[in-house]
Formats: sequence, C-alpha cells, structure tokens
Amino acid sequence: MILNIRLKNYRSYKDEVIYTLEASSSKAKEFNYCESEDFKVLKTSLMYGPNASGKSNIVRAFFELRNLIIKKPKVDELLMIYDPFKFDVNSAKEPVEIDIEFLIDNIKYRYATKIEHVSILEEYLYYYPNKREVVLFERNVFEKDTTIQKGLLGSQFGKKEISVFKNQLLLSKFGDDEPHEIITEVFRYFNKMFVYNATSKIHYEVFSNKVSEDLLKNVKLKAKLERLINYADTKIKGLDIVKLGNLDNNQTDFIWKKSDFNIKGIHDLYDGDEYVGDTYLSLLEESVGTQSLFVLGAKVIEALEYGSVLVVDELDTSLHSFITKMIVMLFQDKNINSNKAQLIFTTHDISLLDKDLIRKDQVWITEKNNKGETELYSLQDFDNLREDTSFDKWYLSGKFGGVPQIKSLQDFF
Repeated sequence: MILNIRLKNYRSYKDEVIYTLEASSSKAKEFNYCESEDFKVLKTSLMYGPNASGKSNIVRAFFELRNLIIKKPKVDELLMIYDPFKFDVNSAKEPVEIDIEFLIDNIKYRYATKIEHVSILEEYLYYYPNKREVVLFERNVFEKDTTIQKGLLGSQFGKKEISVFKNQLLLSKFGDDEPHEIITEVFRYFNKMFVYNATSKIHYEVFSNKVSEDLLKNVKLKAKLERLINYADTKIKGLDIVKLGNLDNNQTDFIWKKSDFNIKGIHDLYDGDEYVGDTYLSLLEESVGTQSLFVLGAKVIEALEYGSVLVVDELDTSLHSFITKMIVMLFQDKNINSNKAQLIFTTHDISLLDKDLIRKDQVWITEKNNKGETELYSLQDFDNLREDTSFDKWYLSGKFGGVPQIKSLQDFF
C-alpha cells in the first residue's frame, strides 16, 4: 500500500507537497483503513478540484514514475517524467523530485529520485525491517558528461557496484539484469501497480487490448468481470471475445477499431414477452460507460485479487454515480478487499462526499494560486471539522475551496 508520495517542482507543484494515505488517529469508519501494529493506511483516497487545478498531476506522477521504472529509456532519450514548474524562471531549470513511501508485506520502503532532461541525478532505495533503516541501494554522486553512472548496494548486500546509463533508473536493473531477493520485489510492486486515465482514448485503446488478452487466458477473471458488468445494470450477461485472425468472414462487421479483438456483449433475445435465446452486440455499440467499465472493471478485480495499487484519473468518467460508489465500496469492504488493495483517484462526483462512506482524511483538494502553483490539502487540515459533517454540502458551498471561481455572466460579452 502507498503511504506517501512527495513531489517537488513537478508540473504545477512548484514547492514540495506531500500526499499521504496514512490514516489519522480517528476510529471513524473503520472499514476505510487497514491497521496493523505499525501502520494504519487508507484503502481509498480521492481528490477534488477545479479543472486544471493540478489533481491529475498526482496521477501523472505515478504513471510516469512507474513507466520509467518498468520501461527503460534508450540511451540519451529524453525523460518524459522531467516536467518542471514552468511559470517561474528558476524552477523551470531545476530538477524534478519524487519520493514515495510504501508497504510490502507490512514492511516500509522508501524510494526517491531527482531527475533532469536526460539524467538521473539522485536515486536511493531504503527499507525498514524491525523499524530500522537499511540501505538497499544508493546512486553515486552524479558525474556530469559521463554516460555510465554507478550505484552501490547497501553494506548488508556487499556494497556491490552496479553500472547504469545516466538516463535509466538503478531500480530498473532489478527487473531482469540484476535479480535480487528484496529489490526485485520492489520492481514487481511497481509493475503490478496500474495507473489509468479514464478520459484518454489512447489509454483505453491500449488497455482494452491487454484486458481482452488477459480475459482469454483467465476464465475466472472473465467470469468475475461479466458478473461486475452485470451488477452495474448494463443488461449484459456475458462477454464474447475473439482474437482477430481467428474470425470467420461473417464475424468482421463489428471489429473493434485499433484493436486485435472482436468484443461483444451477450444479451437476452425476446419474441414479445418470451425469452428465445441470446443475441450479441458489439462493445462499440454499447454505451461509453459500459466500454469504460470493461477496462476499469478488469483492473479493479485484479487489484482486489493481487492486493495491488490502482490509480485512476477521473474515475467517474461516463459512469453513473451509483457505479462509482460501488467501485469505492468494493475496496472498502473488508471481506472483498482482504488483500489490502488500494484505490487512489480524482473525481468530480460530489455524491462520493458521503459522510457515511468517506472519512475526512480520505479527501484531498487542489487549488491554484495566482502564480499558477497548485496548493494541495486534505479535509483533515480543517480544524473542528467533524466526521459526521455533510462534506458534500460544505464543498458545494465553497467552505473547503477547490471549486471553480466563475465570474459574473453579465460580464461575459
């Protein structure tokens, strides 16, 4: 589970901000957090704010960091994650800093890096067995104009020296080149994390292909997704998925554009009031919400099964409020989410600010100041705000901030 992520000079976050999923001392809504002897961590966390206020940049930081770890850039390739705050002449030239704390098997890890255009300036990985800091690896001081950089394993692991290209992360080496009993598990942790922009057509097209492939290989996953889609009252009772190349000539009418699969929903067919069998409807002809649930639902199920982290930008895109709330409730149910899966997402769905569903430490707000900098804060930061407050009414009234400041329409023309 994610404990904290710290950003500095990343996109709209000029100064250091910390987004935390560590629960407060409150005992309210115990179903919303996992608790052990050492940690108390929220299962879900949600962000609100006006358009362009910076909430999506938290999601993007997770996405770019995971990509940089899992997919090694080519030598001298520009780093997509390098995207500093541009509205200040000084910060626009400074490095991006990301620091993330997380749990694996209830042991805390801390991974941090500092990045420029084509260079990793700093990188380290620590963990804390028995609550004591142990160095897993540290990157040597950056040597300018040198393509090959060096890193060292911690003293408990023989201080082995490892070479790495200047624009690649040392952690990436432990996915294949340098198998290590502990560090490779950290690589796998990020590999299992799923970050999804629900508004992006590119994300949708790429991940719908992957989901289709997974469903054909995993009958149990397909059955669970079919059940989830049916529970969402789509009237779909099953999915028919065929990989292109295995199609008959008469099956090519509704081929998914830019996809390797023909995906259809299975529906009841009637003759008047009499059920007479099944009929098929291409997923392209289903609602946009149903299409979104095809990808998102599969990843929700996988996260719950594997105990992994799911990060979603605009979770409520094309989904009814009841469906969005159902997804949140899946993660907060102690029986369904028995593997400590975690959901982090941005949303505009005010109905989720339900005092019977959400604690105040789960809700984060983003606002931009006059200099274009994002300010990030939690409802936990408001003194005297009670857990039984009507969060939705307070938010809509502007008491928490994070709502668009729309000017008078009389001045529009």
